[in-house]
Amino acid sequence: MYTKLVRNYSTDISDIVELTVNHNSCFISSWDKSEQILNIDDKLIEQSIHQQTHKNTYIMSKDMGTLKNKISSYFDRQGLTISKDNMTIVSNGTSAAFISLLQIFKRNATNFLCIGPIYFTYMHLLDMFKKKLYYYDINLFMETNIDFTILQKELIDNNIHCIILIQPFFGSGINLDKSELKKIISLCEEKNIYLLIDYVYGNMDWNSISHIHNPKLIPLITSSKHCLLYESISKRIFLNGMKNAIIFGSSQLINSINIDSEICLGSISYIQESLLYTIYSPENLESVNYFITDILTYASSNYNLLSTLTLGTDVKLCKSTSGYFTLVAIPKTYFQSSEDRDIMKEIYQKANVVTIPHSRYYYKLTNHYCFRVNLVIETNKLLSAVQAILQICSNGRNLL
Repeated sequence: MYTKLVRNYSTDISDIVELTVNHNSCFISSWDKSEQILNIDDKLIEQSIHQQTHKNTYIMSKDMGTLKNKISSYFDRQGLTISKDNMTIVSNGTSAAFISLLQIFKRNATNFLCIGPIYFTYMHLLDMFKKKLYYYDINLFMETNIDFTILQKELIDNNIHCIILIQPFFGSGINLDKSELKKIISLCEEKNIYLLIDYVYGNMDWNSISHIHNPKLIPLITSSKHCLLYESISKRIFLNGMKNAIIFGSSQLINSINIDSEICLGSISYIQESLLYTIYSPENLESVNYFITDILTYASSNYNLLSTLTLGTDVKLCKSTSGYFTLVAIPKTYFQSSEDRDIMKEIYQKANVVTIPHSRYYYKLTNHYCFRVNLVIETNKLLSAVQAILQICSNGRNLL
């Protein structure tokens, strides 16, 4: 079964978050970078703080013309023509998801399809607005090729109006093949289906040298009438206290977002605007890109160490190639219960490691407990946590 309807699904992890208060534990499924490793140059932050042109004024998404021109100039230098009318800026990725979904709601869409793990924000928003959410299942521990014959049939059978695609697939570090992504965009154009691409953690392939924007993907989005893509450079450099997000799309969709964001989201802070202004200054862009490359090298190195640790075991590690996360799957036979929440508690009690079941994101692998691993935790702490989890498996079956 490829597609199923999501109903009455809880994403509450308050009990798990409470466990992270124990500072002696390792929160291996966390979302932050360890403070002990690479940090962005303080000069970038200082420049942003000192850029106080708009500190006393409201800054709306429809404004920031100078900043948008600066971003357009970046694309010009890449040999691309991306107009400021094809982009807008909001306060963070969650706001970008909400205001983008709102555009689809206004166009009478009721049936949505998410391919792969579903970030909890989408589940809550679609439920709040009484929409139907369908889930297209993908096994992230095998080849992630999409059968387009089946996909087209599912789109028709379920009368899908909009596809939500998170790239890389949430928490996995796995991207759709570029040709398949292009096929999905073309398919949406052909069938008049809207496409939202959550690219907050996108464009961070470990073997790439450029991590600011994807020069092959953005033009496909801005030339489409049905696609929106949002990404966050500040998220990639772990400035979560100064977050912002850029939305790309057709001028018609972007204009509609600008109007609605003033009503629904209000203004952004001058710090959020000035951070982007500072980042896109030519003298800073190169250092920002180098910083992201260094963090990705660190993540890739930790992934390779995990691959070595799990080699020869029946613990699965998905074949990640990008970003800051990977996904682990452990046979449930090593644990006293087959329920994800019980397994999470058993791992915490025996290994002092906090994991978030990936079932929170509507992802399950038959007979396995899946959880996300943050690859930018300090290496020794990460390896100790994984070794402690493997020891549970060893004690359970003596197979490792």
